[in-house]
Amino acid sequence: MKFKNKTVKIMTGLLVSGFFLGLAFHKVNIAEFWAALSQVNLSALAISVGFFSLSCLFRALMWRVTTTALGKVGFGKLFGGVVVGYLANNFLPLRAGEVVRAGYLAAASELPAVGLLSTIFVERAFDIFSLGFLLLLTLSIGSKGLERPAGEMIWLFFGALVFLFILLVGVVKVAKRVEGREATSKPLGLFLRYAREFLRPLNQLCEPRMAALLAALSLIAWASNYLSILFLLKSTGNFLFEATLLVMLFVNLGILIPSSPGALGVMQAAFWVALAPFGVPKAQSLALSFAYQGGLYLFTLSVGLPFLLASQAKWVPGGKFLKCQEVVKRNEDPLSHR
Repeated sequence: MKFKNKTVKIMTGLLVSGFFLGLAFHKVNIAEFWAALSQVNLSALAISVGFFSLSCLFRALMWRVTTTALGKVGFGKLFGGVVVGYLANNFLPLRAGEVVRAGYLAAASELPAVGLLSTIFVERAFDIFSLGFLLLLTLSIGSKGLERPAGEMIWLFFGALVFLFILLVGVVKVAKRVEGREATSKPLGLFLRYAREFLRPLNQLCEPRMAALLAALSLIAWASNYLSILFLLKSTGNFLFEATLLVMLFVNLGILIPSSPGALGVMQAAFWVALAPFGVPKAQSLALSFAYQGGLYLFTLSVGLPFLLASQAKWVPGGKFLKCQEVVKRNEDPLSHR
């Protein structure tokens, strides 16, 4: 049954990617596409990947802040976890790399996996703030090509920010109540233990200085990601602030679509749809998408894979990262499989 479910998921992802690839390449002259791909500025691509790696560094710094409530972790492990997460996203849909990222660090350190998932939740919450801020900043500079949808996009992100604020306030209040609860039964005790582990990092949001630091690091990380796309577009002669923003937004939304590993097809459609209002030829948009995607693949593979192989963690069929010693112990103890 599990095998059939996995087969269905794989086939569904391939069909989704095939659909978006077909949509993106519809009425595209292949010769023009190859010509545009061959004209991609490799120096600009290298700078683009460099800015992406810089965003990973700032995300690792942000993770270092959010994990202080759980314990001390070396910066190398944190950076490795961030890149391993991106590496897993290249092979798994629905940003499942976030779960892999938490599992990796839990196995590479003594931190609880549930608490690490909470820190990633905090990071994603600040990501919405950062994207909203960048949207407003970009539209304040100029709205060429975005006259009609500009107002709708602003209200959409303002609504998301308000909803996020209300959600965080509610979660923090729940965290305080959970901390004061005492278990009256074993199932309730287990639930409260995991709830405390998940909610512990969220208490940092009550500290203004900590929240401001996280907001600043998140903004810098997204700004680095923004610059990675901007420099690639600049190499084509199109220095478009708004186009870069739309590409960044559409790419990150597209990754959520359950397509084939690496969001193949979705990435191409995101570049095409984002750049079309600015007069960028479709063949050139697709060439830029493959160049950008290839550059990120190369970086995450060359940096993330060594981190994964050098760690003392192994991926086991149960869907978890375990330390090597735990894997050996599990293999020696037949009762552990039951």
